[in-house]
Amino acid sequence: MKRVFLKTLAVSGLAIAAVTPSLSFATDGVINFSGSITDVTCDINGKAPGEGNITNVDLGRIPPSKFVSVGTASAFVPFKLQLSGAQCTNKAKVAIAFEQIGNIDPVTGNLQLIGTAPAQGVQIQIYNDMKDGKKIPLGQAESAPQVAEVVGNTATLSYKASYVSTAATVTAGSGISYVRYTLSYQ
Repeated sequence: MKRVFLKTLAVSGLAIAAVTPSLSFATDGVINFSGSITDVTCDINGKAPGEGNITNVDLGRIPPSKFVSVGTASAFVPFKLQLSGAQCTNKAKVAIAFEQIGNIDPVTGNLQLIGTAPAQGVQIQIYNDMKDGKKIPLGQAESAPQVAEVVGNTATLSYKASYVSTAATVTAGSGISYVRYTLSYQ
């Protein structure tokens, strides 16, 4: 009787061990979740929101000699995020939150250049293109982000960007970068 009981207990223990997940600290993968809880969904520059919605801003071809000292900037290039569509609810307020990770320099709050042969000593800065047009400190939450109100199922968020030197010497190379963003509706 004791033997049968012990066998049953041992088999039960093996069965529990087989179905109980291992307490391992190794990571075998990552699952990213995204989305939002909102009743407002505006198209952005005529496209549905999502990873495929890309806005291209051409900052031009700037010679390294343009950057004579740290902080010298190229001419600003304006760009807009035009929000529209039937689901773009009137009177909703919309703001942008730039992603705080990735190719952002946490010291300058600028975008670092990327690619196989990026220019050195230069980054990209982004400003709000409004009356007071303040620099957006990428890499941290913006304390007073630009807010647009949806009127007639449309709203516009206006920005401007330029190259800015971060070193005394700027070398030639590609000048590409990117930043992801999320729109928040109120």
